[in-house]
Amino acid sequence: MIRIAALNAASTAADESQDPLRSSKSQTKEAQEAEAFALYHKALDLQKHDKFEESAKAYHELLKTPLLKEAMPSEDQRVGLKHPGLMLKYSTFKNLASMAASRDDLGKAMEFYLEAVMLDSTDVNMWYKIGQVAVRLVRIPLARHAFEEGLHCNQDHWPCLDNLITVLYALSDYT
Repeated sequence: MIRIAALNAASTAADESQDPLRSSKSQTKEAQEAEAFALYHKALDLQKHDKFEESAKAYHELLKTPLLKEAMPSEDQRVGLKHPGLMLKYSTFKNLASMAASRDDLGKAMEFYLEAVMLDSTDVNMWYKIGQVAVRLVRIPLARHAFEEGLHCNQDHWPCLDNLITVLYALSDYT
């Protein structure tokens, strides 16, 4: 007769008896992720219902959680946002920037967009938004850099190309 058992059932019990701190640490990490995602969804829900102040408070509270504090981007740009904390941090900065831009707090919006792009510089739409805010702030060299970076991410992104042409004309760079 063949006996079938879960592969991880025996190893889990053995791991707990050998190192109880390791198993509680992994549970803590999972609990941190669950708490962070719950807080993120709460902030999104508040944002969806136009409760921007409460939403911003929830996003800032989320940024203070251990999961997001520990999340650091990899040196390798091709890796992307694999860590759940990095994904949440990126999305949080992006949403905070969007809310700041919608209420015309362009300085704060730029801060948050730049924080987001430091985590993931491969998003063409993020570079485009940075360029748009930079134009509104009359920071033309930054706008040029943003639109050029957007085109490095996707050379067929017409909004970046169109705005880059305008910015280059404003800078008297006709080449």
